Amino acid sequence: MKSQDKYDIIIKKITKDWNKFIESQDKKEKWITPKYSKKEINQAGSIIANPLSTDEERNNALIVLNNWRSAHAYPLQVICNNLRFKNPNAIVVQRLKRLDSIIGKIERFPDMKLYRMQDLGGCRVIVDTIDQVYDVVNNYKKSRIRHIFKKENDYIQSPKPSGYRSYHMVYQFQSDKKETYNKNILIEIQFRTKLQHIWATALETMGIYTNKNLKASQGDKDILRFFTLVSSVFAIQENTNVCPGTSNQLNELIEEIKDLDQKHRIIDTLNGIKIVINHISSKKINDKNVYFMLILDYLNRKVTIKTFKSSEIEIATQAYSEIEKSADINVVLVSAISFDSLKEAYPNYFADISGFVRILKDIMKKY
Repeated sequence: MKSQDKYDIIIKKITKDWNKFIESQDKKEKWITPKYSKKEINQAGSIIANPLSTDEERNNALIVLNNWRSAHAYPLQVICNNLRFKNPNAIVVQRLKRLDSIIGKIERFPDMKLYRMQDLGGCRVIVDTIDQVYDVVNNYKKSRIRHIFKKENDYIQSPKPSGYRSYHMVYQFQSDKKETYNKNILIEIQFRTKLQHIWATALETMGIYTNKNLKASQGDKDILRFFTLVSSVFAIQENTNVCPGTSNQLNELIEEIKDLDQKHRIIDTLNGIKIVINHISSKKINDKNVYFMLILDYLNRKVTIKTFKSSEIEIATQAYSEIEKSADINVVLVSAISFDSLKEAYPNYFADISGFVRILKDIMKKY
């Protein structure tokens, strides 16, 4: 059976079950609401982090986790719509955190409380320049929003050792209209330039194809070092601080990059990654709330794309949770205003990393 047929069957069954449920209700509510207490949510996270938990315990915990994650969809939509309205020239996309990423984070940090996890719902704002990043950040801070500011991290002025550069802000959702969401639903907003975004997606692409979580600094130390060095090169291009443990001299960075590339042929690997897209469409979407499910089968090198209307968010999130159980795939549920902006914001799912390779090669030739 073809993989896309399998996913269609899952979605069809969930749609049928959901429609039956809706028919039995007095009114429709398209957005999922939190069903569990803080204690139950944190217990679910602890069970998932415990390697001695039974299959039954883990399955029950996943039900709680999936509800808590899905409950972030409405707050995330509200915040991202506001950012789209205020920044019409930026790329603004949103996503619910992947299950494997949530579990990986809990396993890496056993003391992490699921109820306090700040990036179950994430919104990404991508602009052209560093100045635009700070303009967007400052304008959002000054805007009349009810959401409660929790924290911020400037990974542009202080890059992570991995090379990651972006500006993060976390807000606790607050609404007069939907008080049921006025719990501890945290939304993380990432502000970054296109160059920072190109770097991050190239790293994730390499991580997918080496089956290593490079984003969490796990994997071959030379490959990790390569990306840290490239991030410092990009930082110099944008007149910002280089990464810890790297030179601030462009020629020294380039020489070390060349040595690592000659040893591991990293650029050739990135340049050679090709994926057959089984569904391509550049048609503009009128409904701004359309959801895309991107399913990357990295063994067969194929991307499957499923679309959902805004009224089908419950079906989309349930299908997302079910499809995530499949082995050897990488899946994400995102929202974007067009297929073009989706491809630009998630190039790792289309292996469209030619920009990263082209920019790096140009800099290397120059110096």
